[in-house]
Amino acid sequence: MIKNTMHSLDDRIEEMDIKYKKIVGNLAANLAATTLKVKSRYFHRIGVSGKGYLQIYDSIKGLPEHKIFCPGKRYPIVIRHSNSLSADDDARIDARGAAIRILSDENELGSNSSLLDLTLKTGKAFYARTIADFATWLVCGLPAREEFVRRVPHVRDAVWMSLRNANSYAELHYYSNICRLFRFTDGQEMYVKFKLRPFDEGINEDSGKVEPIGILPPETGAIPRDDKDTRPLLFLAEDFQRRVGSAGGVRYIFQLQVRAVSNDEASRDIALDCTKPWDETEFPYIDVGEIIIDQNLTSEESERLEFNPYLRCHELDVIGATSCSQSASIDHGRSLIYEICQHLRNGEPLPEAWRIFIEQSDVKVDLSGCPMAAMLEKKDLGKVTLARTWYQTSWATFGQPLLQTVFPYFVMGLVIFAPLNWVLCLKESKKLSLHWLLPLVWVSSGIVAALACVVGKWILVGKKREGETVMIWSKGVFMDTVWQAIRTIVGDYFMEMTSGSIFFNLWLKLMGSNIELEQGAYVDSMGAALNPEMVEIERGGCVGKEALLFGHVYEGEGGKVKFGKIRIGEGGIIGSRAIAMPGVTVESGGNLSALSLAMKEEIVR
Repeated sequence: MIKNTMHSLDDRIEEMDIKYKKIVGNLAANLAATTLKVKSRYFHRIGVSGKGYLQIYDSIKGLPEHKIFCPGKRYPIVIRHSNSLSADDDARIDARGAAIRILSDENELGSNSSLLDLTLKTGKAFYARTIADFATWLVCGLPAREEFVRRVPHVRDAVWMSLRNANSYAELHYYSNICRLFRFTDGQEMYVKFKLRPFDEGINEDSGKVEPIGILPPETGAIPRDDKDTRPLLFLAEDFQRRVGSAGGVRYIFQLQVRAVSNDEASRDIALDCTKPWDETEFPYIDVGEIIIDQNLTSEESERLEFNPYLRCHELDVIGATSCSQSASIDHGRSLIYEICQHLRNGEPLPEAWRIFIEQSDVKVDLSGCPMAAMLEKKDLGKVTLARTWYQTSWATFGQPLLQTVFPYFVMGLVIFAPLNWVLCLKESKKLSLHWLLPLVWVSSGIVAALACVVGKWILVGKKREGETVMIWSKGVFMDTVWQAIRTIVGDYFMEMTSGSIFFNLWLKLMGSNIELEQGAYVDSMGAALNPEMVEIERGGCVGKEALLFGHVYEGEGGKVKFGKIRIGEGGIIGSRAIAMPGVTVESGGNLSALSLAMKEEIVR
């Protein structure tokens, strides 16, 4: 691996494997695009905030000595309450949030810098265990989610438990769901979760609980208010401000739930699984201190608040992850996404490492409104890249369909004519019977058809280079379409029968593929001939039946089709009906299993 040392690196990105980077990069780019569009947060868009202090109790039972949460300490604190998705109506049933910023002890450090940022919400669990699950949940529709929770019922419980029909932000219980790592003064390490509960013990955990009315809530994630509900649209915000302004303010109890760190990796991953709450009888909540909020923040001050879940120190650390399949990946990944979106929302320049990270994603983000984009060229907004001229439209409507249906059969007619004429002459001379001659017609005409396909490839398409781009309505794409029709007929007529043999490999090589014939490469799919010059197979490489090797992809940027090579290393395998997109590399001994998909430029090990 080669690192670019010309700019500062972000350790969170460097620690990720390729698939993890791809998922987080796409998520960051998607959320960044929305952030730039609405100039606000993606989740928890509007909120109400107040400030006060966290007073740690003088005596804490069940918690080893800790440098930050030690008896008697007092920290300034800021809290922001919000709804998860509902930004216009507090009466909608939704998940509620409490973001807490614990500031450094002014007397000790002489500053008011942030010590710890926590993002809590209603519900003891989250619906996604990993960042990969979270990304899938965001992009799939309600039917797919419902099918998923049928197989994993506890995820359905996590979704419904998060929803609250709230009367007041101050009368709900909030949970962190995600673990952090505590390091105590004696060197002991433990996992920790945080909880915020109302000071009034009469308000139990079921406050505002919503009973399920289906498998999952509607796609919006927020159920509309009852028709008879006449409360103001932002009554929760108004209620919180009124309570903060009253005598005594708003009071909460700050709690911790700690758990020993196991030596076994599988046990650690179970402990970090945020879709399942910890057993409270085995890991009870410990009352650490009291939070009192007695000052309201203005809406402008509330909007400017930033919460960074990656704030860390030796005593209270973020748990890292290297793979998107690890339970810790969701906290590790979201910390990066949060910071990128906050920079864009505030119009601040992105660090070079983050900019490159977003640009390498599959999502195109218009960063023209950001300081970091000062050097980017301005887009020609008046030009519609996919627009066709009248003659291109006429050709695509009338000429092209006729050409790609009639011309291939005309070629096949010419190919078959000579062998068939020869056989009929032999029959008339009565040298051989017709039933002995017909197999020769198919075999000989099939070989000639394969050679004609090779000739057609070089005449109509030519040789494409890796990284080359062509316009989607260009003459080259039209000619490629005609050749693909010829290739399809030749395959159905003869060549598909030879797949998996040396003859098929030789045919691909004649059309531009780089295949080591003498070392036993195996190709059993016509899908390898879509863009033959984009296929490289080393000795022992294998392409299973009906696998598709796409050497080209329509990128959408400027109406261009881009070409990229697919490389299969020594002993590498692409399984049956698997799909490989441009730029995919199957390393030596790697295996892209059957029915799998490898996205652009992925490396399969």
